[in-house]
Amino acid sequence: MPVVVETWHRFDICRIDDLSNAIFGAQLEAIQMPGRRVRGSLAFAARDGIAFSSGLIAGNVLVRGSFSDSAITLGLILRIASGSRLWLNDVSEGSAGVLLAGDRCDLLCRGNAFYVAATLSPARLKEESARHGLPLHRELLHRSGLHPTPLETGAARWLKTQVAGIHNTRSTTEIDKPGIGSTLIQAIVSHYARAPLGRGETPDPSSYAQIVRAACKYIESNLDRPISIEAMSEAVSTSRRTLFRAFSKLLDDTPQDYVRRLRLHRIRRDLITSTETTVSNAAHSWGIGRDMGRLARDYRMLFGESPSATLALGRAMQHDTPL
Repeated sequence: MPVVVETWHRFDICRIDDLSNAIFGAQLEAIQMPGRRVRGSLAFAARDGIAFSSGLIAGNVLVRGSFSDSAITLGLILRIASGSRLWLNDVSEGSAGVLLAGDRCDLLCRGNAFYVAATLSPARLKEESARHGLPLHRELLHRSGLHPTPLETGAARWLKTQVAGIHNTRSTTEIDKPGIGSTLIQAIVSHYARAPLGRGETPDPSSYAQIVRAACKYIESNLDRPISIEAMSEAVSTSRRTLFRAFSKLLDDTPQDYVRRLRLHRIRRDLITSTETTVSNAAHSWGIGRDMGRLARDYRMLFGESPSATLALGRAMQHDTPL
């Protein structure tokens, strides 16, 4: 069978906003978490109705959302820092998984993450499996989640080396690489067919994970109004102490700091996407406009630029003019 060559395009990650498309075609939310600001590179390729994505991310960031409304995404973690989490589960090098169309995913990166993924329709996945003579496990078509055991094969090691070569090319020019996409799909399909699946592939059912998921859902629904620790604890049916412990263990954050961080991200989104807002209006819309001095300090610490600089960036983008 001839080796298929994919043409990859590499881009530097310059701002947190660049991670909104960390998977080709996705519209994700990237939240800067405590610690080092995000940097790195993204790379994309496409062939025969299949989109391939890869990221080499350095920094502390939470990326979440759905990858596609109509396609399946198969992914492989090539390298990741200790303490990182996927669906709030511990994740390690070799972790492989699937995200079905419309389902949501979240990746908490603490330090660095290096991944490669393929997004394709169920019909294309069946065709690819048949082309390589591989049985297609039903989990790949009917259930999002992580495989309970890491993928530790020669193919996984080969992919790590080849994909690293794309990111180590300090250029955005086209980079031709043979066989990465086919090898990725074969490796994951074979991994699912080869090893029995247990309950380990589902999101972590532990009490802390349930608490954080419920608290984040409550926060997002009430972000434009006052949120007290008491109300949050009551909403998720836990004590203040347990709420703090859950956020500390899983997100390395406090509930209050997470709320403020999310509001700063909403302000940034408004400054970039609206041509009529001001820094003051955006801040007041999200309930943190009383102390503009503190807002400016926190914003610069989180994003490495002032709110006014983001506003100028947004207006330049809206008018398609270079900064």
